[in-house]
Amino acid sequence: MNKVIMPLDWSTIKHVVLDFGGVLYDIDHRATASAFQKLGIPGFDAFYAHGSQLSLMDNLECGKVSEDDFLLALKNQCAEGTTVEEVRAAWNAVLIGLRENILPTLQALQSQFDLVLFSNTNAIHARYFERQILDQVGRKFSDCFRQVIYSHRLGHRKPSAKAYIQVTQQLGLDPSATLFIDDTEANVIGAMKTGWQTVLHNPKQKTLGRLFDELGLENPK
Repeated sequence: MNKVIMPLDWSTIKHVVLDFGGVLYDIDHRATASAFQKLGIPGFDAFYAHGSQLSLMDNLECGKVSEDDFLLALKNQCAEGTTVEEVRAAWNAVLIGLRENILPTLQALQSQFDLVLFSNTNAIHARYFERQILDQVGRKFSDCFRQVIYSHRLGHRKPSAKAYIQVTQQLGLDPSATLFIDDTEANVIGAMKTGWQTVLHNPKQKTLGRLFDELGLENPK
């Protein structure tokens, strides 16, 4: 398995694959848990977090359940009188916004590497944050990436080996020349098992730019 030894030998890297939620975009699972508690579902955070979510949510992130069926399933667990739009708003409460000063880092990376975004997400969230980001920075964010890959379109989600293998094949990546950065350990381990080089990033401890500094890459702001 290819785990990065710091500082990284950047001459071996052609492709940089970045996670979205957590790494580039601020999320708060507690906000959604709190919103659903107000709608009559206590303890929502127990089955809605990295690595512990319900199969219903996994299926949504793999495109195996429709938005309407998903929202209705949650609505049926809420207090009587809850509307679908209230459920949608609670589901989207997790989405905060792009991390501060992330664009200069992405633009610096784009100038040096084949940059790809790979996110476990769903159509409901994607519609919300894409509009939010478009309103905030226009197309500057999406233009940083050769490809933006969402699990609900891919049909597989991290850390399934099928997800990494499909991305590798579809984009023509060289696994040994691919660096993957994610804030979830299981996702990093999954990528390592398919031959990608990997780094586990804790955005609460350092910025993405600082991480690349520590990895020995010059000037990723």
